[in-house]
Amino acid sequence: MKLVTLVAALASVASGYTVLDAQTFDSAIKEGYWLVKFYSSTCPWSRRFAPVWEKVYTDLEETLAASDIKLAEVECKANRAVCDRAAIDGYPTVNFYDNGVNKGEVPGGQSFQALTRFAMSI
Repeated sequence: MKLVTLVAALASVASGYTVLDAQTFDSAIKEGYWLVKFYSSTCPWSRRFAPVWEKVYTDLEETLAASDIKLAEVECKANRAVCDRAAIDGYPTVNFYDNGVNKGEVPGGQSFQALTRFAMSI
């Protein structure tokens, strides 16, 4: 378990966005604006979406920080309860959270253009 936590922490530092799990999810998203990617490491669509998600973060890092918008991700196979509460029915899914309240899926949330447009409109 400690190794999994360490790997998740290193991935968070390497990617720049936050990796959440069942222990950290609720406390992390309770304040501020969050775009949360729910995915499965075994899903081919999730793997194809990973570079898009990374590009959203790297291209908008300064803008997101200035707007106090945070990005996070949750691996659903390891955190089924979190994904069930978020009503995730397919991978990948990006939901918007406003001070802990799930406002639903980002419209067109799997395209770079839709995600950046949405993030810039918050």
